[in-house]
Amino acid sequence: MIRQLSALKLRLLPLVAAAVVLGIPFFNSALDHHHAVQAAANAELKLKNPALVNAAPVGIPSRIVVPSLSIDLPVVSQSYSSASKTWPVSPTEANYASNTAPVNNSKGQTLIYGHSTRSIFGPLLNLKDNDIAYIYTSNGHVFKYAYTGSQDVTPYKLSIFQDMAGAPAGLKMITCDGPYFQYRRLMSFKLLQAS
Repeated sequence: MIRQLSALKLRLLPLVAAAVVLGIPFFNSALDHHHAVQAAANAELKLKNPALVNAAPVGIPSRIVVPSLSIDLPVVSQSYSSASKTWPVSPTEANYASNTAPVNNSKGQTLIYGHSTRSIFGPLLNLKDNDIAYIYTSNGHVFKYAYTGSQDVTPYKLSIFQDMAGAPAGLKMITCDGPYFQYRRLMSFKLLQAS
């Protein structure tokens, strides 16, 4: 009987190990979702505190949260390299295009971009109307946006920068799209609230 139990344990050991290994991505996904939901709850608290509401908040983005898609990422500032004619893209963070408006509630839209990977902006391809995004700034402000729609553009459509400069305050996000990542999905968000 003891030998049979030992043999059974040895046969079950690979199954238990496989279950643990297969469960890690689900655990990580649940943890990411928890962090994003907690960050969104903290943003809502700040937006509801009248003592913290600023009439003209403005700042450089430092964090982006999209709770419905479990996105909670730091944001780094990047600028266009005229030498290489490219935008640097962080492999682990979202990127703020520093030639666009800082986050604000008056005029000009902010552009945040990132790789279309599962851990960065890939989930954005599943946005639904009115999904919420929060932007934290390096000087303590929080901005709340609602998703309004998207369009695919070519990587060389630079007129979006002029369009964004003259537009009302808002947020644009961009990531690669298409079967060969030949397009850029440009997603638009309207400003709902700022503190």
